[in-house]
Order: sequence, then structure tokens, then C-alpha cells
Amino acid sequence: MVVCKCRKATRVYCFVHQVPVCGVCICFPEHQLCVVKNYAEWVVNSEYDWPQHCSSCNSVLEGGTEETTRLGCLHVVHTKCLISHIQSFPTQTAPDGYVCPSCSAPIWPPSSIKDTGSRLHTELKEAIVQTGMEKNVFGNHYVTIAKADTQTPPAFASDPLKTLSNRDDREFNSANAAKDAALPSTLHSGMYSSAVGSETTIHVDPEIVEIEGSSPVSTQFSVQDSNFIRSPSPHGRSYFFFV
Repeated sequence: MVVCKCRKATRVYCFVHQVPVCGVCICFPEHQLCVVKNYAEWVVNSEYDWPQHCSSCNSVLEGGTEETTRLGCLHVVHTKCLISHIQSFPTQTAPDGYVCPSCSAPIWPPSSIKDTGSRLHTELKEAIVQTGMEKNVFGNHYVTIAKADTQTPPAFASDPLKTLSNRDDREFNSANAAKDAALPSTLHSGMYSSAVGSETTIHVDPEIVEIEGSSPVSTQFSVQDSNFIRSPSPHGRSYFFFV
């Protein structure tokens, strides 16, 4: 057991840089394509083959050109090669049957890194999910997959406010005036009534009932009725106020 530079205990060792690496540091760019094995193997034999080759297509791995994934057995493979490799297995294959193309170790769970919250676990899970066969590969192993962000959008997610010029303001007012002119005349007459002999417009209270002086409807209301107050009108009209 050795200690990584981040102070985590580990059994994994980078042969290229000759430093211990944990499940997080092993995924850093400087170790992405390194030959990484068990520390006990380095003690016995520190020699290694370079450059690294993809465990699936056997082509030379070049940093920064293609996406790669490190398996749980610590072999490195092109991500697209890993996806094709997993999809080549029959659908009835057991979870332990999905193995590394180089050493035949199970792809999941990682055997060299036991920390399930490590970065190696996360990146390997993301690559397996891309195959669409994650349920077959993971099997009964408990795996947590990050869900997409489903936050509710802001309540006022509208277009930004716009500053209207004087010309735009006049056009806006003209459009509103045209809409008002298009309203039915009955709507205007229901809200307002013109006074007789006057150009002033007065508002008619809906609780005031206008009765013509000679209308027979006036006989329905008694002057002595305590619920109404009669108001004389100089134009031969009577108004009853509900109280």
C-alpha cells in the first residue's frame, strides 16, 4: 500500500512518472495514457512498453486527438472502440461476460480501484451508458447515474424589455385608439350615458334605476317604501336609489 500525492492510500502505480496514483489522479491529463499497474508489479519489474496501444484496435494512443477510457483493469481503450466492443456481445450475456479485450477481466466493476466514488468509476460509467446496454453490463451491482438537470425555468423567462422610440410610441398609441374605435357602440352606451342638453358625459351607477316620468314602471315602487329614495329630475325623470 502506497500513498498518492493527494494523500489517499492506493495500490496503483504509474510506471511512466513513477508515482502512486489514486482513482482520481489516474484520470488527470498527465496520466491519461500512462502505463498504470499494481504497485507490487512495479516492485518486481518496472519495465513497460511505450507508446500505449488501444486494447481493442491495437492502434497507438495519441493524447488530445481521440477520447479514451481507462477500464477497471487499468487498460486504456478508445471510447468508441469500447462502445463497439460492448455492443458486439449478445444481449443475453451475463454481466461478468463483458470483459476487457486485452486481459479478459470483467469491465465492471473496476477491480483495481475500489472507491466507487472515484473519477475512474464515473468516467467508465459514462462510457458504458453510451452503449445503451448499461443494464446488462452493470447487472445487480448498485450504480448511481447522474440525472440531467430538470430545474424549472424562471417564472419571468420572457424577452427583455425594449425601449420604444417616439415614433414607435405614437404608432403604439394609434393602434390602441383604433382598437377602442372598433368596440361595439352598445358597449360604450352601456358604460356611459349623455346628459340631456349637455355635452358632458356622466357615468351611470349600475345601482341607480332611471324611470321615465310617465312610465308605468314607476307605479311598481312606492314613494313610502323605506328601501328606495326618490329623487326628482328637472327633465321629467325620476331616479330611485337602492339603500
